[in-house]
Amino acid sequence: MNDFPTDSLQRSARLKREADFILQAVSLYEIVRPYGRITPTGSYYLDVMAYPDIDLYLSKVSVAELFAIGGQLAACDMVYQVVFEKSQTTRLPGGLYLKPRIRYGEWERPWKIDIWSLADEVIDRQMAEIHRFKQTMTAEIRERIIRYKHTILTDSRRTPMYSGYHIYKAFIDEGLTDFQAVTAYLVAQGIQVD
Repeated sequence: MNDFPTDSLQRSARLKREADFILQAVSLYEIVRPYGRITPTGSYYLDVMAYPDIDLYLSKVSVAELFAIGGQLAACDMVYQVVFEKSQTTRLPGGLYLKPRIRYGEWERPWKIDIWSLADEVIDRQMAEIHRFKQTMTAEIRERIIRYKHTILTDSRRTPMYSGYHIYKAFIDEGLTDFQAVTAYLVAQGIQVD
């Protein structure tokens, strides 16, 4: 029987605690540090987590170096799969992607860490808005974002693909508070919300 919290704020707090534990348990920072700067981002950095997913940026490394990182992560008993991809979007030019999946907890889906290796200037550009979101986010907006994310979890128990950035913009930049209005905003941005 699963014992994960049903209240979205409790769920988010537990996800954040587990994310911190997982990063330590798989020795992610120790493994990656020799290769370059690691930058937390997304819902983990903003502390608005809704499902077991950690987003990180890594300074640009070679394919061989990324595979070396992946091999070291795969040596951890908690890691059962490591996926590699090359970026197919101009938003992440020359990006290399590594996704370790981790056995831990009871969340209806496995933990994953999304690691994008990019040029530092691309990371800085991507993070400028994320830093602004964090500086602008009030406790009230944070709570709304978490509660909203919980209402739109898909059948696979995650938020819709690529929705996070637009959710933050809707609540922070657009000042939306009504959940239906936020969903309409997401749909207008091309996000598929079931």
